[in-house]
Amino acid sequence: MPKKKQEETPEEQSARFKAEARKLIDAGELSPTEADEALNKLVKLSRTD
Repeated sequence: MPKKKQEETPEEQSARFKAEARKLIDAGELSPTEADEALNKLVKLSRTD
């Protein structure tokens, strides 16, 4: 039988996400600078002039 999905408020979910992101940054597995650069590249590629 599947497990019941955890119920969280948006604030709780946001706090959990930020905590997990901080763990990855502190462990060196996530680079905010590289993430920003990748996002900017995707936005530029998605724009149609």
